[in-house]
Amino acid sequence: MINPVRLEKLGSFLASMYSTGNHEPCVLMLSCSNGIERASVETFVGQSFESCWSALSKHASALFEQSGVDCVHVRVDWVCEVQTSNWAELKALLATTKRNYFSYGLALDAQFKQSFLWGELNGNAMLYGGSEEEFAQLNVGNFEKYARKKYGQSFVLTHGDQEPVYLFSTQGAYLGADEMVHALEPFGVATGRRKLPDLDVQASTSLVLNASEFLARQVKDSGRFVYGLFPCFNKEIPTYNTLRHASSTYAMIEAWEVTQSTFLKSAIDRSLRCLTQELIKRMPLSGGIQAAFLVDTGNEIKLGGNAVCILALAKYTELTGTTEYIELMEQLAQGIVAMLNPTSRRFVHVLNYPDLSIKEHFRIIYYDGEAAFALMRLYKITRRSRWLQAVELAFEYFIEARHWKANDHWMSYCVNELTLYRPKREYFEFGIRNFANHLDFVLTRITTFPTLLELMMAAQQMLSRLQAMPEFADLYAQVDTEKFYRALHWRANYLTTGYFWPEWAMYFAKPDTVNGSFFIRHHAYRVRIDDVEHYVSGLVAYRKFLMQGELNPGQKEARPKVSLNAKVEETTFWFLNQNFGFQRSGVENAALLRYRVFEREMHVRPVLLTCRYNPRLQESIEKLVANKALPESSVCRSVHDYFQDAEEVPARLNTGQSLFDNPMLRSQLVADRRDIRVTSPQGQLLMYVVRNPVNDALIHINHFSDGVKFRKDYYDSRGFLSCIQYLDSTGAVNHEHYLRPGGSLAFVKLYKRIDNKPQLSNIRLYDSTGVLLACWFSESEWLTFALQAMLKSRGGKHVLVVDKNRYWYLPAVTARDHLHRESPGQVAVVPVIHALHTHTVADMATSPTNSNFRDILHDIKRPDAVITLTDQQMNDITARYGAGQLFPIGHSCEIKNSIPEFKTRDRFRIVSMARYSPEKNHHLAIAAFAKVVAKYPEARLDFYGFAVAGSFLLSDLKTQLESLGLQNHVGLNEWTDDPAAHYTRAGLSLLTSQAEAYSLAIMESLCHACPAIAFDVPYGPSHLIVHGETGLLAPFGDTDALADQILSVFDSYEFHEGLSKKAFASASRFSHAEAAHHWRQLFSVVGVSS
Repeated sequence: MINPVRLEKLGSFLASMYSTGNHEPCVLMLSCSNGIERASVETFVGQSFESCWSALSKHASALFEQSGVDCVHVRVDWVCEVQTSNWAELKALLATTKRNYFSYGLALDAQFKQSFLWGELNGNAMLYGGSEEEFAQLNVGNFEKYARKKYGQSFVLTHGDQEPVYLFSTQGAYLGADEMVHALEPFGVATGRRKLPDLDVQASTSLVLNASEFLARQVKDSGRFVYGLFPCFNKEIPTYNTLRHASSTYAMIEAWEVTQSTFLKSAIDRSLRCLTQELIKRMPLSGGIQAAFLVDTGNEIKLGGNAVCILALAKYTELTGTTEYIELMEQLAQGIVAMLNPTSRRFVHVLNYPDLSIKEHFRIIYYDGEAAFALMRLYKITRRSRWLQAVELAFEYFIEARHWKANDHWMSYCVNELTLYRPKREYFEFGIRNFANHLDFVLTRITTFPTLLELMMAAQQMLSRLQAMPEFADLYAQVDTEKFYRALHWRANYLTTGYFWPEWAMYFAKPDTVNGSFFIRHHAYRVRIDDVEHYVSGLVAYRKFLMQGELNPGQKEARPKVSLNAKVEETTFWFLNQNFGFQRSGVENAALLRYRVFEREMHVRPVLLTCRYNPRLQESIEKLVANKALPESSVCRSVHDYFQDAEEVPARLNTGQSLFDNPMLRSQLVADRRDIRVTSPQGQLLMYVVRNPVNDALIHINHFSDGVKFRKDYYDSRGFLSCIQYLDSTGAVNHEHYLRPGGSLAFVKLYKRIDNKPQLSNIRLYDSTGVLLACWFSESEWLTFALQAMLKSRGGKHVLVVDKNRYWYLPAVTARDHLHRESPGQVAVVPVIHALHTHTVADMATSPTNSNFRDILHDIKRPDAVITLTDQQMNDITARYGAGQLFPIGHSCEIKNSIPEFKTRDRFRIVSMARYSPEKNHHLAIAAFAKVVAKYPEARLDFYGFAVAGSFLLSDLKTQLESLGLQNHVGLNEWTDDPAAHYTRAGLSLLTSQAEAYSLAIMESLCHACPAIAFDVPYGPSHLIVHGETGLLAPFGDTDALADQILSVFDSYEFHEGLSKKAFASASRFSHAEAAHHWRQLFSVVGVSS
């Protein structure tokens, strides 16, 4: 039933809000569901809350002891108001209440022996007379069917006009998977739903995430959707609609831009494969024009079908940078234009497939707006004037026919897009008319009507631009902006009454099936993919609107900038990273170099904070200290250590000696290793123990059963068992237990399988006695909690320098904003843009934003400052995303007073420092070097780096070397801890990346008088290398030019020596002191004085 500890949380909460003045005796109603079946509801009556709760608690505890089942979804409602009535009065009330909007519970007797909560009545369609009945109506069949299940087969409903019936309202609380107690709404449309504040960015994001993942769960392996269901009885809708397949996919792609969910992306790809390879048909038109059409049920070609296909494919193209679908979008657009009559300027709405004969000239006005909007989105990508001209032609008719009277959200989308490229008065007038007379409807409509929010959001985007255009000031003045924004916010928040919160879903047939989706209440709570899609699209736009801070100036002020108003010595500086392992990325090495700037130049000792699990972190930090990369006084904290209570643990050497001492096991050392093989007395492999070859310390233990690995234990380098991984039959992680040094369970990470890969499902925190304390459903929420707690515990002022933005940026700004609500001016967040900010280098002005930086750049004013590594990247970001507090602060390094003479170098040796990853283009370096070796056989190229797990790149490079006969000329070496030693001895360094925001490798090479040769890509190479003086640049991908540059250096000793001397002379611009000067300027902006 329910764990008594969880039940007591509910009881304490209810006791604090219960008032006997509302109704006596006390009536409590306990609802429990395991998520698989609809909730069971039991009623308890007592003379006081205490006696009633005692009876409820004893009953629930006894059931728990019997079954051991702890229901996920539990709520308790207490009856706070009762109205005595009869069935005649109730039926009259139902006859004036819109179907499924009845918000009372019903009791058939005054003692509540037979009573039904609001959720039971609606979840079992007991007051639903069918789709043809506008108002609520007693459904005797459904009523008796459920009542017999609840009270026994002998139940018969007596509902004569004068028979008494009791309407009641409740207050209550719900406890679910998040382990938080939620107070419930007692009245109105939101009856029985948790009480909610107004939507903010985080809440909107959560709704988008859950609803889009519901849509993803509907996508079958074939790529087709489960079209929809009626949740009262889990009845699947048997029809299909390919237009809605495409439009739902479009909404999923919009959501993926927000969530970056792997699960969602996999579903999108399946859906698109089905759409493009099965549902869309390509066929020639007259004149040899190749077109494509989406074919729907009944061999119909709908104008809107082609349109939503383009919208989905265009959004996918925008976000991924792929060009795969451009040709298909052009063919779909040809199909749309073929349905536009150039004389009447009207679209034909429906054709027959495959003969393309006209079936219906007009079906629904939505199609017109969808078609025009889609052509505009394609125009944005290809800039083909044909598509823009077609839209302008169609709009002549739209204006003439007064299409604005339909208040269509697709028209609102279209006119917003059209005015981006054609800001004409008549288009803006159309856009205003499309919503201006509809605001009262938006404010008062009782159904959620999710397309109303889409209408408002598209209109808002248009108004935002119109406000900045003085030539149209008279048009903007026509809009009642106060009423507009009031309606927009009201409608967005009202959509939460159409969301399947778990405390509502628990009363339907299969609660977890619909949990997190959206429904249409007056259609029997229907959950259909196109219903959900419109909620998602509207909330995606509303979330973006909130993030941009474009709230109505008359209602709310813009987000104020908060100054820390602190001195450097009063401020804690945090560097937020993923890890500091034995092999480190350029981002992590950059943070270590920055640490020296802070410590040596500004006498500040930052805190390094990591989020990746690394049981050997302390060992790695000790090595960095030994190598002088960090001072002995440095502090490196880990989120995992924080939750495991392992931040202050004395180290002890644990070699696993107890395995040898156990007479029930057979343990022996593995030949030529320090590892241990553990078997049963009968010789069955039980464990394989991996130990540190330096000191025999336990690293990890693999556990086997019948030859299959089922568990893996990780030992902290300080000697204690830190993590236990439990594996499924394929070897994938099912869940992980993280332990405190004393052995108690600290927290659990649970995983789900998506595309045969484990993905985090939730994280659960426990106290030392095993009691659940908290549950988080994303790593971001978990990190936010940890960071907020660490900042509060340390106290004072804080500057968070975010290096790993993918993991840390949102937790950082969320924690900051939460702390500022308690006390402003505590935290400043400063993200660093360590890479190219766009998906590709092809067109920096339009290429999709790099997902690692999307949340930063799409709300550029939210961080307190942003760091780029070069002036050029700062300028490009400002030009595209708007003005923010941007600072170009490059990396720095230790400048040597002197270097060995040039003649001591191996002049024909080239070194290249880069991880073995495709974007580093090692194969291009090898191809160029083959031409160098042809002239200088003594030349050598040495790569240094670490391979990305699971990559075949090293194998491919070895094959390339063998095919070119370069095995003895090129070294594929492992990571080096001392790149300086190689730069000091080598003649050149080489970099062949496709993009480098900076490049530690080039900087360190120049600082050691080793000239650098690189492809001229954004942004680092040309910023660091002075072409012809400190190194050379070649066009990207041109291996002949790259080889020629290397040969030009090898051909001339004097030129080579001159490059080396100038490289070293230029190194002063990379000094720690120079970097510190720029950091102090940033400090002053966030309110830290030095």
